[in-house]
Amino acid sequence: MKKRFLLLLIFIIFVISFITFFLILNYLDPYEYKIIAIFSIVFSFILCISTFLTLIIYFLKKIYYRGRVYLYHVLTSFRQWFFVSLFFVSLLFFEILGASILLTWFLLFILFIFLELFIQNLEK
Repeated sequence: MKKRFLLLLIFIIFVISFITFFLILNYLDPYEYKIIAIFSIVFSFILCISTFLTLIIYFLKKIYYRGRVYLYHVLTSFRQWFFVSLFFVSLLFFEILGASILLTWFLLFILFIFLELFIQNLEK
């Protein structure tokens, strides 16, 4: 897979998830379809944030590495920003549940760090 094709695919995912997020916010009644509304809003928000930040980090890495950015840089950036956006959505979920304590946030952060280190170790 070429890097440009992957970046185009990430950009298309960003546009579709961004449009989906705002269409759901405007046209879906969350009182009638509560589970569907929450799941689709969270899923489109996570995809929207992670793909947008992946594209930004890609261009910053391209500047930092002087154009030597490869396909695994893009995939790693996407995975890391996916975990970060999932972390913040989980924090919001814990806040809604009333389980918002510092220890919960810390344990979730450590869990995602270990998960990322495990995946990086599998790649090598």
